[in-house]
Amino acid sequence: MTDVNIAVEMLADAFQDTFDTALLISADSDLTAPLSKIRTLFPDKRLILAFPPERFSFDLARLPHVNFTIGRAKFAQSQLPQEVVNSAGIHIQRPPEWR
Repeated sequence: MTDVNIAVEMLADAFQDTFDTALLISADSDLTAPLSKIRTLFPDKRLILAFPPERFSFDLARLPHVNFTIGRAKFAQSQLPQEVVNSAGIHIQRPPEWR
């Protein structure tokens, strides 16, 4: 349901005029329809799409005003530490496949 939630929130934000430029980080072509609808209904809204490393969608790439791929090194620099302790003292571990 993540794609549906992203689509709903992006469209709601566009209708409520809460952004001039939206940045989406995804390569999921399921988001093609909402991006297309935002371009049609809100031609003054700017859409920027960032593809995660080693991910790409030709369907998505044609819709935003700008698209680019986040490099693996930049992606790695942006991760949280191996372990994070939240305000309740709960230890949260980064999944092994994200290391």
